[in-house]
Amino acid sequence: MGTILVVEDYDDVRRMLKILLESEKFRVLEAATGSEALEVINDEHPDAILMDLALPGIDGFETIRRIRAIDGFQNTPIVVLSAYTGVSTYETALRAGSNYVMAKPIDFDDLSALLKDILFGRNRRSSKYTCAPIRRSVLSAAFGTKPTTAPRPSPELRLSL
Repeated sequence: MGTILVVEDYDDVRRMLKILLESEKFRVLEAATGSEALEVINDEHPDAILMDLALPGIDGFETIRRIRAIDGFQNTPIVVLSAYTGVSTYETALRAGSNYVMAKPIDFDDLSALLKDILFGRNRRSSKYTCAPIRRSVLSAAFGTKPTTAPRPSPELRLSL
């Protein structure tokens, strides 16, 4: 499929995203900090970037600004994944250079559909209602537990420039 850089400081969240994205046939690169993300970008050229905002050291906003300043990365899609749901967070993320913002907790089917849409165009499955649901067995195998389904407090917010 495509190569996705996951920038997330929590190991469990990063690991979960990696497992789920790999189950959808994406190649996954990982970084736990903004500095690591910039190093990975120097060695690799991901097709899209998933960015947490609350990172140690260089935060996600500044990491996005620095990525945008690197030749060849002005148009690389950046999807912010954040637990911060205030309007100012979304506006700041978009001004920093992100293309999309999704609120945590992430609905993985929506994220997968968005990535496929970004990377492969509108002819792919872009509706959350037409996506194949993620198999619980993928998460069970990865974490050794049976995932539970909890009600989501609100639907994800996706903003596009």
